[in-house]
Amino acid sequence: MIRPPTECPTDYRAFEADLAGLGSLAALRDYFERVIERHKALNERFQFTASFDESYVYRQLENAWRLRDRELFGIPFGVKDIFNTAVLPTSMGSKIWEGFRAGNNARIVDEVADRGGIIFSKTTTAEFAVHYIQNGRTVNPHDPRRITGTSSAGSAVAVACGALPICLATQTAGSIVRPASFCGTFGFKPSFGAFDRTGTLKTTDTLDTIGLIGSDLYGLRKAFAASFQKEAQYPLARRYFEQQKRYAEKPELKIGVIGDQFRGYTGYDSEIREDFERAACILHGNGNTVEPLVNVEFINDIHPLHERIYCKTLSYYFQTEAARGSQMSSIMREMVVRGVTVSVEAYVEAIKQQPRYRERFDAVFADCDFVITPSTASVAPPLGEVERSDTCLIWTFFGYPVLSLPVFQAASGLPFGLQVVAPKFCDLALLDFGAGLLARLKGSPN
Repeated sequence: MIRPPTECPTDYRAFEADLAGLGSLAALRDYFERVIERHKALNERFQFTASFDESYVYRQLENAWRLRDRELFGIPFGVKDIFNTAVLPTSMGSKIWEGFRAGNNARIVDEVADRGGIIFSKTTTAEFAVHYIQNGRTVNPHDPRRITGTSSAGSAVAVACGALPICLATQTAGSIVRPASFCGTFGFKPSFGAFDRTGTLKTTDTLDTIGLIGSDLYGLRKAFAASFQKEAQYPLARRYFEQQKRYAEKPELKIGVIGDQFRGYTGYDSEIREDFERAACILHGNGNTVEPLVNVEFINDIHPLHERIYCKTLSYYFQTEAARGSQMSSIMREMVVRGVTVSVEAYVEAIKQQPRYRERFDAVFADCDFVITPSTASVAPPLGEVERSDTCLIWTFFGYPVLSLPVFQAASGLPFGLQVVAPKFCDLALLDFGAGLLARLKGSPN
């Protein structure tokens, strides 16, 4: 049964169920007429779309119908506006590149389309996926006076307001986890390299990671399992399945807790700390051992190393744009200037530190299956306020998969997330574990 526009599904699983019940291409077109109508109405309110071509959506439906036996049949995907798309422009949140048309699809965009998914729209992003988002764009559905997070904010808002069930996103520091936390959605940053980055804006070679923001865990898992690189030319892919099997066979799990081991934790909102610590208590038992991690203070070394690498690569990749002066935001220009002051030797040394520090935390994971910590230090801050330091970029630096679960709500009614971290290649295990963890927390009184 096709719902009227106000009753269109907002979660991935419901979309999939509706699409499975459609008996013809004509019915698929009628269904998308309602999806498009709702998308337009919500975008007027929340301004999360960088580009949208209604005729392009309809043109894709015929091909999608031929692929209706594929894993992602008919699911409308938002695409962060730093992925090349053959038809829609790719402006990367920049005035300099406004209206640019790449003429091809990023590899991950083709992966989605080849599995029957619909490339529905481009979602807004911070300038060059860094920090700056234009005023009046990308409005937080929970409170328009609050920020939406960092560069994948448009994808988070599109999902949070119910316009789309899932979106492509990226994270170089905290750009999936933070918007997911501030907007109350699910955010998934896979292991570094799980998705091929061909045709995606490059900002930092050893940090840029493609991921997903979605309305439910079911959709995140379905999209990831369908699209990550597991062909014969990616031999490391077997590790994802080996780790999933290992997780499934474990009778008992050990969950590590990171709170005040991170120096910035004392600056977290008291409500964040209290709810997180209460959740850790709830998760203890029933086959889970939940304990604070010890000897992990070295994680406090990561922020300056990350900044050194990030700024240096920005100064290299965006030197031409920086020369355009006023057409680049002051935030971006300042990071480029900082990067210029980083010597090549200092940059190379910081790059060498990535595997060294990851090996140190891999040793922690030898005695621990997953790690939990708050997704963010606060609920979404007021507009114009800078987010407080959190642990997001630490896990990006290590290349670990992370999941942000929208399980908390502050007294103000604003959401914030629980972040779950797993060893590299444990992505499928992390998504499976996240589902059980979510059920446990949702089923417990606060």
